Amino acid sequence: MDFIAKVFGFTKVVLRPSELKSDFNRSSIGKGLPIVLGLLLIAAVGLTGCAGTANPVSTAKPVGEDALAPVVFVPGLGMSALNVQVLIDKDVTDFDFLLPSMNPIDILPQGAASALDYSVTNGLPREEAALVPTWMSLLIDDDGAASNQPGVSVAPVSLGRDFAAECPRYLAMTNQLAAAGWTLDANLFCLPFDYRYAPGGNSFVSDFMTLVERAVSEAGGQRAVVACHSQGCLMAYHALRVLDPAWVQAKVSVLYGFAGQFSGCSDCLRWAFQPGWSWSLDDQNESPIDPSWVGELALDLQPSVYGDAVLYRNGTKEYRATDARALLQDAGAVAMSRATGAYTLENQDWFRRGSIDGEPLPIPSRFVFGVDLTTTVGYSYDSVAVRAGSCQEPECAGFWSAVSPSVITSDGDGGDSTLMNAAPKAWTSSSACDIRTIPGVD
Repeated sequence: MDFIAKVFGFTKVVLRPSELKSDFNRSSIGKGLPIVLGLLLIAAVGLTGCAGTANPVSTAKPVGEDALAPVVFVPGLGMSALNVQVLIDKDVTDFDFLLPSMNPIDILPQGAASALDYSVTNGLPREEAALVPTWMSLLIDDDGAASNQPGVSVAPVSLGRDFAAECPRYLAMTNQLAAAGWTLDANLFCLPFDYRYAPGGNSFVSDFMTLVERAVSEAGGQRAVVACHSQGCLMAYHALRVLDPAWVQAKVSVLYGFAGQFSGCSDCLRWAFQPGWSWSLDDQNESPIDPSWVGELALDLQPSVYGDAVLYRNGTKEYRATDARALLQDAGAVAMSRATGAYTLENQDWFRRGSIDGEPLPIPSRFVFGVDLTTTVGYSYDSVAVRAGSCQEPECAGFWSAVSPSVITSDGDGGDSTLMNAAPKAWTSSSACDIRTIPGVD
């Protein structure tokens, strides 16, 4: 199956499944970049709606027939460049950070040989490198609310000013779009964000408004296309739900999600009871993130998405979506269980309006993801010990030290499950029109 997009009459892009191969091998969330590379071109040109539907995508071209819609792109988990400032005894350490597991060496800015070298080049004293995982971890209080470590502040390096610095993971995509006429930081912008936090817990909504307003203004009033990947889709979705619908309709023409996350991630939940990320990437038992990052780990697992599927096993005990907090408790991730009580998506009105009430967004939406590949949705453990009453951390439960548990699989793109990627079917205007799947793409 070929996907063909016509760019306002002068460019045609043809994408074939053989061209959409992933270059990033991990369990979930980091998949789908090749889909983003090519199919964002479809998003940026304002693909028309399905024949016979009443909800076509507006191309919104008040500045001329051949004007290119401004694109605001929201990156995936760990693919935003962050600035970190640490105040200790009146001394400030100020450096930039790219998560090692999500940003391969060949895309690092300034020719850096590793993510550590990138941070050192950008202000981190090398002798303080071992402190960074602690600085980047979150505190979770008795009510489950997350906050930075004392003296630590984290923010995007900039907002839509320098795509190459803000979101280097996607530069290959920008090269393709530049060839079709878009210009980095003029009508093609990246919106990095602090991915450690859940929707509403960071500055994303206000940053989103600021950048979209600027993109629209610089395009002479032409509405922006919002495109997203992975966790960035959850952030964009949240913003489009909580902002004034009149503002959204006036400023945004369409949302495009590519291998998007619109729910809690089932296989990712294991990261709450695994050792956290390190600079080296040598330990295969390490999580790609920190076990305190509520932005991925405290979203809960939604029965509206996962149904009654068994997602984890410990011996003969089974855990389904409704058992996510029980699993965290059994695995010793007590703080993350509290955080799940605070951040669970299905307790939030903006999320329930879609997943429960089926209310569409105020703008058209399109979603593309791969299917028909065996994909991990959870894990099966061989009767490991659950936490004892005095155990409050994952390290003292048996899940933490269990290396390479068996996988539980379902359909997907080899990284993200179809269950998660297809979550918008509950609320998009016409799932037959708005959702496109690509068989066999990993």
